[in-house]
Amino acid sequence: MDGAEKFTEEELAFLRYARFGELPPRPRREDLVETQETEQPWLPTRPRFDPGPEIPTRWC
Repeated sequence: MDGAEKFTEEELAFLRYARFGELPPRPRREDLVETQETEQPWLPTRPRFDPGPEIPTRWC
């Protein structure tokens, strides 16, 4: 990595701004929603696909 440029934090901040633009404002605390972890609901499982008897290799 001899040819790699080293950027300062200010230069990196400018490059991020140039690429992505200005960040949107941070949401207000009252706009945030509290989440709660729940267990995965029980979902019925599908039976495995049964291809039937083996297909013969010769169709004579």
